[in-house]
Amino acid sequence: MVRVLAINALLLAILLVLTEATLTWLVARGEPTGIGALDRLARKLYWANVSYVQYEPDCAKHDQELGYTLRPGKCNFSNLGFSSELFVNSAGLRDDETSLEAPEIIVLGDSHAMGWGVNEGLSFADLIELETGKKTLNAGVSSYGTARELQMLSRLDKSNTSTVVLQYSDNDAWENRTFLASGTLNAMSKDHYEALVASNATARNGFGRYLFTLMNEIVARFGPVDQADAEMMPLQEMNDPDVLIGILSQWDWGSTPPQLILFEINTGGRGGNFMKVLSESPQLDKLGSKELDLTLLNISSILDPEDYLFPDGHLTPEGHRKVAAAVVNALSPEN
Repeated sequence: MVRVLAINALLLAILLVLTEATLTWLVARGEPTGIGALDRLARKLYWANVSYVQYEPDCAKHDQELGYTLRPGKCNFSNLGFSSELFVNSAGLRDDETSLEAPEIIVLGDSHAMGWGVNEGLSFADLIELETGKKTLNAGVSSYGTARELQMLSRLDKSNTSTVVLQYSDNDAWENRTFLASGTLNAMSKDHYEALVASNATARNGFGRYLFTLMNEIVARFGPVDQADAEMMPLQEMNDPDVLIGILSQWDWGSTPPQLILFEINTGGRGGNFMKVLSESPQLDKLGSKELDLTLLNISSILDPEDYLFPDGHLTPEGHRKVAAAVVNALSPEN
């Protein structure tokens, strides 16, 4: 009996090792298999074990109003499939100090605008500046929603800004809806932030992390439905473009409003209908009173699957090049 148990234990151990090795290979291969279920699994495994730049102590710090900003100085940020160096100015943004002084173009957005996964000089903000010769400030910060992006904008020198480029993502709606309801960002406390930093430090550590993630996914798929999740707003409602319009229409754009170039980029290219629905919304008239020169771009139509890192889902350097070209083409001649 003992021998049988020992053999079974050995076989189980071998099976677990092989399964973990297979899952590791699936995540680390760097390109999709072409099998939808496997590629979706690879993305889930990756994101369950990823390190977030906003919770890396060398790269970010707590901010009382915004929750966090990037940490001024230099740091290295890496995940499976990329390693990048970040140079951060005194405002906590991934750009040089000179760009803070009366920029002509300010780019707002989340990790896609910040340049998650690409090296210095390769974000679409950098490429816009290179192409136009206009001083361009990259004010994108990982996981910021539109409400926080505009709060960051309020800190910046806009004395010479003729264009604001705003990259929207489908996960902005939670933050935006909360802001519309409460009138405040409800920024996380320092204790909460430090707890997230501690949790982030354990990412990617230890054998069996992919097995653990897989088991959680199986339990979540076939286990009981969490009542809190069941009561969450449907995804389509959370993506309601009227929420974004509400945020933009409340913002004080000044006596001489800039050209606002607005587009959507989502991780891995998911979605893609937001801009069409936004452009057809009757609520868009609310922005008319702001006298904004509003330009809507359908970026999803120019990006191919190869323009996203796999399984990470952020833009490749080629993806950033395409976005920059579209923005430059959309700039008003007066700007």
